[in-house]
Amino acid sequence: MFPTELDLIKKNHSQYANYLQTVKINGVLINAITKKNNSNECVFWDGATGRCKIYESRPIDCRLYPFDILFVNGDYYWIVYSCNEKSDWNWSEIHLKSLEDYEGFDDLMNNIDSFSEHTKMILPNESEKTPYSILRKVNWKNN
Repeated sequence: MFPTELDLIKKNHSQYANYLQTVKINGVLINAITKKNNSNECVFWDGATGRCKIYESRPIDCRLYPFDILFVNGDYYWIVYSCNEKSDWNWSEIHLKSLEDYEGFDDLMNNIDSFSEHTKMILPNESEKTPYSILRKVNWKNN
Protein backbone atom coordinates (compact mmCIF):
# COMPACT_ATOMS: atom_id res chain seq x y z
CA MET A 1 0.00 0.00 0.00
CA PHE A 2 1.04 3.55 -0.55
CA PRO A 3 1.02 6.14 2.27
CA THR A 4 -2.28 7.67 1.08
CA GLU A 5 -3.93 4.23 1.07
CA LEU A 6 -2.55 3.46 4.52
CA ASP A 7 -3.88 6.79 5.84
CA LEU A 8 -7.32 6.05 4.35
CA ILE A 9 -7.50 2.65 6.04
CA LYS A 10 -6.37 4.07 9.37
CA LYS A 11 -8.90 6.91 9.08
CA ASN A 12 -11.88 4.74 8.07
CA HIS A 13 -10.96 1.50 9.85
CA SER A 14 -8.69 2.37 12.77
CA GLN A 15 -9.30 -1.02 14.39
CA TYR A 16 -7.55 -2.66 11.44
CA ALA A 17 -4.29 -0.69 11.72
CA ASN A 18 -2.81 -3.65 13.64
CA TYR A 19 -3.14 -5.86 10.55
CA LEU A 20 -0.63 -3.92 8.50
CA GLN A 21 3.06 -4.67 8.20
CA THR A 22 6.11 -3.25 6.47
CA VAL A 23 8.01 -5.52 4.08
CA LYS A 24 11.00 -4.93 1.83
CA ILE A 25 10.55 -5.69 -1.88
CA ASN A 26 13.33 -4.91 -4.36
CA GLY A 27 15.01 -2.81 -1.65
CA VAL A 28 11.91 -0.65 -1.08
CA LEU A 29 9.91 -0.65 2.16
CA ILE A 30 6.25 -1.31 1.37
CA ASN A 31 3.18 -1.31 3.60
CA ALA A 32 1.34 -4.61 3.27
CA ILE A 33 -1.78 -6.26 4.65
CA THR A 34 -1.19 -9.34 6.77
CA LYS A 35 -2.81 -12.72 6.20
CA LYS A 36 -5.05 -14.54 8.63
CA ASN A 37 -3.20 -16.95 10.93
CA ASN A 38 -2.41 -20.25 9.19
CA SER A 39 -4.10 -19.04 6.01
CA ASN A 40 -3.49 -17.25 2.72
CA GLU A 41 -6.67 -15.18 3.19
CA CYS A 42 -6.42 -11.46 3.72
CA VAL A 43 -7.33 -10.38 7.27
CA PHE A 44 -9.94 -8.06 5.80
CA TRP A 45 -11.80 -10.86 4.00
CA ASP A 46 -15.02 -11.90 5.74
CA GLY A 47 -15.63 -15.49 4.69
CA ALA A 48 -19.09 -15.53 6.27
CA THR A 49 -20.38 -12.67 4.12
CA GLY A 50 -18.05 -13.15 1.14
CA ARG A 51 -17.06 -9.48 1.32
CA CYS A 52 -14.06 -7.31 2.04
CA LYS A 53 -14.36 -5.46 5.35
CA ILE A 54 -12.56 -2.40 3.94
CA TYR A 55 -13.87 -2.54 0.37
CA GLU A 56 -14.37 1.21 -0.04
CA SER A 57 -10.83 1.84 1.27
CA ARG A 58 -9.07 -1.11 -0.35
CA PRO A 59 -5.62 -0.49 -1.85
CA ILE A 60 -5.03 -0.33 -5.59
CA ASP A 61 -3.40 -3.76 -5.57
CA CYS A 62 -6.78 -5.18 -4.52
CA ARG A 63 -8.63 -3.00 -7.02
CA LEU A 64 -6.54 -4.48 -9.84
CA TYR A 65 -7.83 -8.03 -9.36
CA PRO A 66 -8.14 -10.04 -11.63
CA PHE A 67 -5.88 -7.84 -13.76
CA ASP A 68 -2.18 -7.17 -13.56
CA ILE A 69 0.42 -5.07 -15.33
CA LEU A 70 3.29 -6.71 -17.18
CA PHE A 71 6.33 -5.10 -18.79
CA VAL A 72 6.65 -6.52 -22.32
CA ASN A 73 9.07 -5.32 -25.01
CA GLY A 74 9.60 -1.92 -23.40
CA ASP A 75 5.96 -1.11 -22.59
CA TYR A 76 3.49 -1.82 -19.81
CA TYR A 77 0.45 -3.91 -20.69
CA TRP A 78 -2.73 -4.87 -18.91
CA ILE A 79 -3.02 -8.62 -18.57
CA VAL A 80 -5.53 -10.97 -17.03
CA TYR A 81 -4.65 -14.37 -15.65
CA SER A 82 -7.04 -16.87 -17.12
CA CYS A 83 -7.08 -20.55 -17.86
CA ASN A 84 -9.34 -19.82 -20.84
CA GLU A 85 -7.20 -17.80 -23.22
CA LYS A 86 -10.11 -17.51 -25.67
CA SER A 87 -12.31 -15.57 -23.21
CA ASP A 88 -13.86 -12.33 -24.38
CA TRP A 89 -12.40 -9.60 -22.18
CA ASN A 90 -14.00 -6.66 -24.01
CA TRP A 91 -16.14 -5.96 -20.94
CA SER A 92 -12.97 -5.14 -18.98
CA GLU A 93 -12.24 -1.88 -20.83
CA ILE A 94 -14.49 0.16 -18.52
CA HIS A 95 -12.73 -1.28 -15.46
CA LEU A 96 -9.23 -0.74 -16.88
CA LYS A 97 -10.08 2.87 -17.71
CA SER A 98 -11.38 3.43 -14.16
CA LEU A 99 -8.12 2.02 -12.77
CA GLU A 100 -6.08 4.34 -14.98
CA ASP A 101 -8.20 7.28 -13.75
CA TYR A 102 -7.96 6.22 -10.08
CA GLU A 103 -6.05 8.73 -7.94
CA GLY A 104 -3.60 6.05 -6.75
CA PHE A 105 -2.67 4.88 -10.25
CA ASP A 106 0.28 7.27 -10.55
CA ASP A 107 1.65 5.93 -7.25
CA LEU A 108 1.36 2.40 -8.62
CA MET A 109 3.07 3.15 -11.90
CA ASN A 110 5.80 5.26 -10.29
CA ASN A 111 6.54 2.32 -7.97
CA ILE A 112 5.77 -0.55 -10.35
CA ASP A 113 9.10 -2.26 -9.58
CA SER A 114 7.95 -2.90 -6.02
CA PHE A 115 4.88 -4.69 -7.39
CA SER A 116 6.70 -6.76 -9.99
CA GLU A 117 8.27 -8.94 -7.32
CA HIS A 118 4.96 -10.67 -6.53
CA THR A 119 4.86 -12.08 -10.05
CA LYS A 120 8.27 -13.64 -9.57
CA MET A 121 7.17 -15.17 -6.28
CA ILE A 122 3.94 -16.59 -7.70
CA LEU A 123 5.42 -17.54 -11.06
CA PRO A 124 8.97 -18.71 -10.32
CA ASN A 125 9.76 -20.13 -13.75
CA GLU A 126 8.31 -20.44 -17.23
CA SER A 127 6.95 -23.95 -16.74
CA GLU A 128 4.85 -22.91 -13.73
CA LYS A 129 3.30 -19.73 -15.15
CA THR A 130 -0.44 -19.27 -14.99
CA PRO A 131 -1.83 -18.63 -18.47
CA TYR A 132 -2.65 -15.01 -19.17
CA SER A 133 -3.98 -12.84 -21.94
CA ILE A 134 -2.58 -9.45 -22.88
CA LEU A 135 -5.48 -7.01 -23.10
CA ARG A 136 -3.89 -3.74 -24.19
CA LYS A 137 -1.15 -1.22 -23.48
CA VAL A 138 -1.47 0.70 -20.20
CA ASN A 139 -2.56 4.31 -20.71
CA TRP A 140 -0.41 6.32 -18.36
CA LYS A 141 0.87 9.85 -18.72
CA ASN A 142 4.53 8.74 -18.51
CA ASN A 143 4.07 5.78 -20.87
